[in-house]
Amino acid sequence: MAPARLPSKPPPMHDASKRLRAVLVLNELMEFQMRRHMHINETDFQAMQHLLQHRSLSPGELAKSLHLTSAATTTVIDRLVVAGHARRVPHATDRRRWLIEPTPESIRDAMSQLMPMVIEADDMVRAMPQDHQDAVVTYLDGVIDAIQRRIVEMDGESTDGASPATSGGAS
Repeated sequence: MAPARLPSKPPPMHDASKRLRAVLVLNELMEFQMRRHMHINETDFQAMQHLLQHRSLSPGELAKSLHLTSAATTTVIDRLVVAGHARRVPHATDRRRWLIEPTPESIRDAMSQLMPMVIEADDMVRAMPQDHQDAVVTYLDGVIDAIQRRIVEMDGESTDGASPATSGGAS
């Protein structure tokens, strides 16, 4: 599938699109601040995001979510355990398996950092008239759909044709 052609000079972005871009940039800064606060690197932070979302994952599920090998994921888990952010717990029904879960202290700490911002944004949207709330939801649903479509398209593009390693690029 060929990438979409962009116009030679794109039209000016809508104010809503400019603000969406600002949100994305600020999210990167927020993640940086959270990593600093937690004293962890980017990969470990991504692992913590998955653990906080799912509350527990097998090492294999975490590896798949992070797009890492089992060995690399074990290293991430070891660092998170040593840092006190995660723990290994036995599987409830399969004594051969382990699950990785965030520690209660790490959950509380992350929530104490994030919830004031989340509550403020939630209060803001709830204070809007219902038709404005509906417009915000409609816009964000469209943004989510556009991002998901682009992820699928990019995934297809990365599996089509030769990889850099097979086309003479550096490996």
